[in-house]
Amino acid sequence: MAMFSTFVRLFVAVACAVGFIGGVSAQQRDKIRIAAQVWYPSFPQYAAMSQGIYAKWGLDPTIKVYPSGGPIVQAAATAEWDVAHIGLPPTVQGFKLGLIIAGVISEEAVIHQLIGRPDYVDRVKKNPALLKGSKVFVTTASTGHFMVEGCLKKYGRTMADIQVLPSEQAASLSAFMAGNGDLAQLWTPQSTAARGRGMKVFCDATEAGVKVPSVWVIHPEFAKKNPDAAVRWLRATLEGAEWAQKDKARTAALYKEWDKFRGTQTEEAFLREEVDLAMDLWPMQAQFERMIGKPGEKVYVYQVLDEISQFYIRIGRMKEVAPEIMKMPDPSWIRKAAALPAR
Repeated sequence: MAMFSTFVRLFVAVACAVGFIGGVSAQQRDKIRIAAQVWYPSFPQYAAMSQGIYAKWGLDPTIKVYPSGGPIVQAAATAEWDVAHIGLPPTVQGFKLGLIIAGVISEEAVIHQLIGRPDYVDRVKKNPALLKGSKVFVTTASTGHFMVEGCLKKYGRTMADIQVLPSEQAASLSAFMAGNGDLAQLWTPQSTAARGRGMKVFCDATEAGVKVPSVWVIHPEFAKKNPDAAVRWLRATLEGAEWAQKDKARTAALYKEWDKFRGTQTEEAFLREEVDLAMDLWPMQAQFERMIGKPGEKVYVYQVLDEISQFYIRIGRMKEVAPEIMKMPDPSWIRKAAALPAR
């Protein structure tokens, strides 16, 4: 009996120790606040959270979905997030905040579209002079705004030729579908929703020859406070992208959950388009190439940073290309993420 009591006490002690260790382990997960957007480049963050990839890397994430990159940059001023997916144009606006570009997700030109009613689109394509004075919904200073300028240039027009109606994406779609405006600058999922309701693409960023990448961004305060967690976030998020690329059926199923999480109700046919795009995000090696480049070639990320800076100068948001802008990309973060032992 004494021996049994001793055994019980030992068992309880071991169980408590295991429980305590487990509790400490759980407590040691680093909390991390993730800023996402409604479109598909943010999907790897949702996949990494829902599939336990962040937990595997010792992270306790919360994700807040923003309508576009502009509000994310604004929220950075008060350190409301730690890491984020942002389009490169709005990221440039945060250069004074010291935002760190840690990776380049993909080239998003194909999903940035200038959309109109079919009869109007047909008319202005035949006679671009009709664009003069047109009312265009634009999420100003955004990746989409950059695309609009490129599309107008393709048709021999400038931003001065149109009347810009500043608006966030959901509001743009709602107002345009209610009969307001002549054209609407939209991206996924709003662009797919508009096309699903019979609207027609007048021009997209690919047609305009405009580069519009999205990037992984680390807030400087978090980079200083917990650089190890920032590296693990990048590695886990890249694993989220890899997870999506391995099995289309399971990715499509999870993407439907992401569609609800981000607060949209995308039609099945257009959801399939987004799934294909989400499965085609650049892997780690491709991001290396865009961040570091090859000998004798202008590095992709710096080339686009310069182009976007010149755009902001043209629209009066900047006076010159500030040296700090070209210091924003820091490939050391993705190097460290790649060097982590697998878990």
